[in-house]
Amino acid sequence: MKKLFLIGKSLKHSISPFIHNKILSELGIDAVYSNFELSDFVKLKEFVEMVRKDKDVVGFNITIPYKEDILEFCDEVSEDVRIIEAANTVKKENGKLLAYNTDWIGFKKSLEDIGVDVKDKKILVLGSGGAAKACIYGLYRMGAKEIFVTNRTYEKAESIKDLFEDILKIIPVEWLKKYDFKYDIIINTTSVGMFPNIENSPFDIENYGASIPVFVYDIIYNPLKTTFLKEAEIKGIKTGNGLKMLVYQAVEAEKIWFGGIDITSNLIAEILNECERKVAKVE
Repeated sequence: MKKLFLIGKSLKHSISPFIHNKILSELGIDAVYSNFELSDFVKLKEFVEMVRKDKDVVGFNITIPYKEDILEFCDEVSEDVRIIEAANTVKKENGKLLAYNTDWIGFKKSLEDIGVDVKDKKILVLGSGGAAKACIYGLYRMGAKEIFVTNRTYEKAESIKDLFEDILKIIPVEWLKKYDFKYDIIINTTSVGMFPNIENSPFDIENYGASIPVFVYDIIYNPLKTTFLKEAEIKGIKTGNGLKMLVYQAVEAEKIWFGGIDITSNLIAEILNECERKVAKVE
C-alpha cells in the first residue's frame, strides 16, 4: 500500500486525512493518508530522510509551520513555489522530492465558488507566512491591483514585498487602529481565532471606522465561523471560510500525486458537506 502524509506541528483536529482517504477510496487507489506531527526543524530533516528511504511513500502535504522550511530539502520546485517561496505539496518521483503549491489554487477556486471578484479592489491581507503568500499569489493571478499586508512583526511582512512589489504595500499593524483606511476585501491568513482559541480575532471589525468591506475571508475552517467572521456578518458583510480552500487544494494535490485521475464535482460536493458536519461537531 502506498503512503501519503500531512506534516505539521499540531494536527490533532485536522480533517485532511478524511478528505484524502475519501478521494483515495472513491477512486480505488491503494494508498493511505496519515497525519505525521513534527515538533522541530531537526525532526523535519529526519522525516524527509525517512521519505526518501521508504519506497511506498508517494508524497506528502505540509502545513504550519513548515511550508517554507521544507524547500531546503526539496530537489526541484514548481514555478509557483519559486515565486511564492512556500510549498504545501511534495511528490516523490524517481527518488527526487518535487515541491508544489496547491494552496493558491484552492484559495482561487474557493473565491470563484463564492462569486467574489477581486479586480480593481483594495484588499487587506492579515499575516505574511506561507499561507499569506499563496493567497497573495492567487489574488495576483485573479487580477488584483492593490494589496496591503500587515503582520505583528513588520520585518516579516517586509520580507515578502519583493515577491509581489508591483501590487503589494506593507503597513504596520499599528496603523489599523490609528488610520481610517477603506478596504473592499479583508483576508485573514493567520491562525488567530482557530480552535481551540475561538474567542480571538485578528482584526477589530466591530469598531472598524471606515466604510465596511464588501467581503471578509478567513482561511481558518475550524470553527466554520470564527469570531472575525461572526462580527463581519453582524455588520452585513458577505463572508467565506477556508474549508473550500482546504478541499480544493487537496484535490489538486491528489492530481499531482496520481496524474490523470478524475475527481468529479459531485465527489467534491459530498466531501465538503461531510467536512462541514465533522467540523460542526467539534465546535
